[in-house]
Amino acid sequence: MNRYDLVLLGLILEKERSGYDIITEVRKRELDRWANLSTSTIYNRLATLEKHGDIKGSSKRDSNRPERVVFTITDSGRETLRKEILKHLTGFNDDPRTLGFAFLYGADNKELIRSLEVHERRLVQEIETLEKMIAEEPRPTLYAEGPFLNCMSRDHILVELKYVRAAIGILRDPVRNKKLDGYFYINFGNRDFENFNQKKEV
Repeated sequence: MNRYDLVLLGLILEKERSGYDIITEVRKRELDRWANLSTSTIYNRLATLEKHGDIKGSSKRDSNRPERVVFTITDSGRETLRKEILKHLTGFNDDPRTLGFAFLYGADNKELIRSLEVHERRLVQEIETLEKMIAEEPRPTLYAEGPFLNCMSRDHILVELKYVRAAIGILRDPVRNKKLDGYFYINFGNRDFENFNQKKEV
């Protein structure tokens, strides 16, 4: 499994899509910034996912348009996606973690919160370790705040901790959590969440 499959399964979970639909949606949501998905990669990965039983393709024709293959996610694909979201969400690399946040709706809410809380505790411990190392470094140092690399690592983790706590807050809030359901964009821009949720309920 890789970040490409995470994106494809997440989009197909949201609703059935053709390869062309996926290409359009990836560009619209700017997901190609985190998973460099070319047209050939998308079609190759769709074929692999179908071969592994994670998605199922069926031919459809709309009026006089050419026939196209539309994919739906299988139970196996849902489970694969759930595992990958949790794995990507708590990594120490910005890109995969961003994709984990982009597809929160593909995993159980309580499981997401538990996973993020474990990650939060791990981050706090890492910060405490770094703070101790910084405090014990003989002074003066080249960097006024202390050892440069240790300070940089601590500050990076502090930022991550901030957003992990923000995500936990969103997931615990029934109103905001509902708005994540199948519509969580990396860059929100001018997306109208209220209108989207009204459309879903009609």
